[in-house]
Amino acid sequence: MKQSGRSRGRAAIALPLAALALSLSFVSAPSAVASPRPALTTSAIEKRQETLDKIAGQITEGLSESDRARIPGFADIEVDPLHDSLRLHWKGSPPERVRHILAHLPAGVRASVLPARYSKADLHAARDRLLHGGRPADLHLPGAAAPLRITSVGPAVDGSGLQIGYDEDRGAGRSDRLDPLASAARQDRSSEVAAVTGRLTGVRTTVAYQPLSVDLSSRQEDGSPWQGGAAVRNPGGGICSSSFAVRTSGGQYELSTAYHCDGRGGVWHTYQGGKVIGTTDAAQRLASDDALGITLPSGRSAGRLYDGPASETDGYSKPVSGWGHNNVGDYVCTDGANSGVHCGVQIAETDIGVTGANGVYRPDTDLAYSTSRTKDHIAAANGDSGGPVFAGANNYTSDEARGMITALDRTVTCPSSEYVLDSGVRTPWCVQGVYFVPISQTLHDMHWTLVTQ
Repeated sequence: MKQSGRSRGRAAIALPLAALALSLSFVSAPSAVASPRPALTTSAIEKRQETLDKIAGQITEGLSESDRARIPGFADIEVDPLHDSLRLHWKGSPPERVRHILAHLPAGVRASVLPARYSKADLHAARDRLLHGGRPADLHLPGAAAPLRITSVGPAVDGSGLQIGYDEDRGAGRSDRLDPLASAARQDRSSEVAAVTGRLTGVRTTVAYQPLSVDLSSRQEDGSPWQGGAAVRNPGGGICSSSFAVRTSGGQYELSTAYHCDGRGGVWHTYQGGKVIGTTDAAQRLASDDALGITLPSGRSAGRLYDGPASETDGYSKPVSGWGHNNVGDYVCTDGANSGVHCGVQIAETDIGVTGANGVYRPDTDLAYSTSRTKDHIAAANGDSGGPVFAGANNYTSDEARGMITALDRTVTCPSSEYVLDSGVRTPWCVQGVYFVPISQTLHDMHWTLVTQ
């Protein structure tokens, strides 16, 4: 099923309430004569996800993905809108507060509680042992001529340990496009890295070779009041994407985008037409959240996001209704100005630290991948940096802010059906996965208020 921006919106588990704490999941065997169920509509999935996210918010006490480490025993939570179920990973027995929530679920919603080896707090403490000065320390393997670098690190969803990405350190903005080692040699190297990181952290680590994240750098010619998801020409002359309209703590309206699109400061223009949008606000920049604010001569930014493909010229956009936290299993939409909107993108992990191509460690990001429900099966293209990530709300007539695109995973050749705005300027490439900084984290750290309609 393909979805456009205009029409959007794990196994099912039956749980006996008496066996709620630390129960094993149970899936009833399908009947051999059962008729196939009709496919869920996008609207039905959206409504289910809203319900599941509300329950998840009650369980996590409204805390951000990272701050959920403050809940004793909590490891992670997964939502499954397709099967109307929740999967809760917990070290030990959940408290009475959580058991009460799970014992009074809405009709049709099912849940399971699965035992976790470590809590999120345990894994945060373990992750901190790999950091030095707020960023990942180099890894020194016995007998190796040069250190390796950690490119990402985060808790496993099931609380089984840490998941770590690494590569050979070629310097900021540089990495190998092809693995320099043969398969067997890479497997040996990864085993060595797992042994070292396991010893340093004191927990089980799962290790994978993951080259340094590459920053994703109308839609085409926006105007005041400025909207999110537009193609903008950064001070260096490249294409990036505007994100959400925000209001600073001083009451000034600005347009947000990615810090890595312009770490120096300068004037921003529309990608086509060259109209002046504004100037980087030196007081509204934070490298660790990959966020910056653009001051606007007009003083006006709109709480709306462009929608549809990058080629669309009719100015179609939708209002931003508010913001929400992210949960593993949520379906979201990426909104990059260079490749347009891609929905059916599903969150695979939260609370990950990742190093960007500019060498800056971003301690709190979430990771989502395209699925079979995603148009062209990609999540973004180069030039989508800074673009919004949102969830459909009110039957996809409005957008709920979820984050800002910061980096990528799983580079692929762009499908022939995919329109990329600047394909005549440079060879486009696409990705199946995007890292994004949760909007709750950015609003908190930047002291911003989201502009809504």
